[in-house]
Amino acid sequence: MKRVLVIQSYEPEYDGYHGTEHKIRNEFRRNHIKADIRTFYLDCETYLDKEEKARIYNYLDSLSGWPPDIILTYDDQACYSFMNCDHPLSKQIPTIFAGVNYPNWNLLKQHPNVTGYWDRPEFLKTIKMAEDIFGPMKINIWTDETPLGKQTTGSFLNELKEKGINYISGAYFTVDKNNTYTFTADSSLYGSKTLTTKPQKTFYTMVDGRSTKSVQLLWALSGLARYSVFVQSKRDFTSKRLGLFASAPTITVINEGFGLKEGLLGGYITPYNTQIELSVKTASEVLSGKPFSNIPITESPKEYLIDWEEMVRWHIPLNQIPKNYQIINMPFFERYSSHIILFGICTGIAVILLISYLFHLYLRENRNKQQAQEDLRKGEQFLSLALAGGKVFAFQLRDKRLYFDKDFYIAAGIKEKPFSIEEFQNCILPQDLPIFNKNIEMAISGDQENNISQIQCMFDNKEYQWWEFRYTYNKENDFFSGLCLNIQQEKEAKQELIFARQKAEESDKMKSAFLANMSHEIRTPLNAIVGFSNIIAEEEVELSAEERNDFLKLINTNSDLLLKLINDILDLSRIESGRMEFSFGEYNLSDLMNDVYQTHKFLMPEGVELKIEKPSEAVMLNTDKHRLTQVITNFINNASKFTKSGYIKIGYNYNPRRMAVEIIVEDTGIGIPKEKQKAVFERFNKLDEFAQGTGLGLSICQVIIHRFGGEITLQSEENKGSRFTISLPLHIS
Repeated sequence: MKRVLVIQSYEPEYDGYHGTEHKIRNEFRRNHIKADIRTFYLDCETYLDKEEKARIYNYLDSLSGWPPDIILTYDDQACYSFMNCDHPLSKQIPTIFAGVNYPNWNLLKQHPNVTGYWDRPEFLKTIKMAEDIFGPMKINIWTDETPLGKQTTGSFLNELKEKGINYISGAYFTVDKNNTYTFTADSSLYGSKTLTTKPQKTFYTMVDGRSTKSVQLLWALSGLARYSVFVQSKRDFTSKRLGLFASAPTITVINEGFGLKEGLLGGYITPYNTQIELSVKTASEVLSGKPFSNIPITESPKEYLIDWEEMVRWHIPLNQIPKNYQIINMPFFERYSSHIILFGICTGIAVILLISYLFHLYLRENRNKQQAQEDLRKGEQFLSLALAGGKVFAFQLRDKRLYFDKDFYIAAGIKEKPFSIEEFQNCILPQDLPIFNKNIEMAISGDQENNISQIQCMFDNKEYQWWEFRYTYNKENDFFSGLCLNIQQEKEAKQELIFARQKAEESDKMKSAFLANMSHEIRTPLNAIVGFSNIIAEEEVELSAEERNDFLKLINTNSDLLLKLINDILDLSRIESGRMEFSFGEYNLSDLMNDVYQTHKFLMPEGVELKIEKPSEAVMLNTDKHRLTQVITNFINNASKFTKSGYIKIGYNYNPRRMAVEIIVEDTGIGIPKEKQKAVFERFNKLDEFAQGTGLGLSICQVIIHRFGGEITLQSEENKGSRFTISLPLHIS
């Protein structure tokens, strides 16, 4: 654990420090450094130079039990006070500064242990922002007569001098390399006049932000300074509110206060997060052993930044901002409105298509069910007509003999003669004989109202058939008379109707199970898409760029999963309904396997090798190349999900005895338990519910291979791997 001391220039309540320590800790973690961080706030606007020096000295003196491994200072005052406090640690501990606009080069020469990033103010590039947005304007530079104010003024004048300008605010000026300047008044210059029309070119004027006698300051804050832009060059207790009070937009050459509701429209500056990233990266390199002497003081990178809230305040339209400018505090919906609308439209279309397809499936299944019911009703009607038009034969049972009419013997294909009771009983199926005898007894006793017996009889010594006997008993004459008819077709028809009903019920159950599975599989990615989209769109939720990117990746991943599910369902439906076209042709199987191998060998997970094994002699196979490749690819993708190390091998061998080829996909993955191997080809079956996929892939593979006239076999051993074998005939009829 490395001890890191952070020294900040301003008070702890400064809005710019919100979450800073957390950001610094995360940056150290990103650079593989565990950091114990303490922060000291100099509160430079409250104390004078002598008091600041004493405060930081006393604080460093209190760290005897916690000597820091490295020190980070941010902004000018923290860096200056640290080096100027004369404490031994200020010359001993490696120190990285950032956000320093005006380094004290003399002090830095006395501190070889201090280096960092110089945030040099660039006035003219910042003023270019005003020209890009507003065109030529009057540029008012906030200044004062404090030491830092003079230094910022000198820095600005040096930039004007390099551009060939030597007068400003109604005076000529001279400035040296140390930013020391002098003015020579010239009341005839344009800068002293009041603007009533927009200028044709940009010019500059100085506005004293501290002088109580400054008429220019009162004029600027009065709302009467037209066609003007103000430039903030430093932040202190007076200047940090001028941007809010000014009657025209204020831009800045420093990042202090930018984006913190202090009235700053933008500037050519180094973002605060960039300062943290650069300083922590350099500190991590030092803590990891990089020689300190190899780290020079470097200018920090800058970019054009605009505050959205100030754009709204000054009514600046978005199309007026150059494309290369970065806009902060922009509401998420405003920034990504087109993306969100496009994504919403695409998602809505996908959901509508999916719902339409599911509704189509429901209607189709419902039509099938209605058709089955209609067929069943027609079958029952047809059966009733058949029975009504069938042959009915009369019989009598008297004197222990059965007599049938002549047509019965012709229909039964037997010789015409009476049956004795024993002969008739021998024709009855033994299992039905007790039923028949009991019915006769009940008819004689009068205990049965409807004297009907349905029994199986064999009169022609060929097969048993169902017969129905309807009879009445004449008690006075002691004989039975009635009608009999062959109901074999009726029994068979009823059995077929029962089978058809079972099929219809089974189809209905399958439809319900299918819709239930589909509802579950679709709801999961849709919940993720809707949930993360709502989080991202919520303005009150503060998300980091990393978190937002993670959420967008999750949305895209679940969108891809939803699309994959739809495609699998469409493929399965087209195959089973016979609407999927297969294009057969003669293909070299070695070439096909080589293409698959070349496609997937670089897509393997880390630690997994893709191998290929094939005979030296090529085999020509009559197949659909696209569909066969789809099957092999599906097996490879499944193997990739469950193989963490070892290899995945593809190949084939020729079996001349069976006139077939065997294509294999073998892996060294987790394997499949024996009790689950029979279910792997079932729809929506997933061995691992947490693995990505739809559970339809293997089912589609099996349907395709069956269409080819082949079969798929599985050999697997848990924790050792699996081997899928596709057997295909060399000739498909």
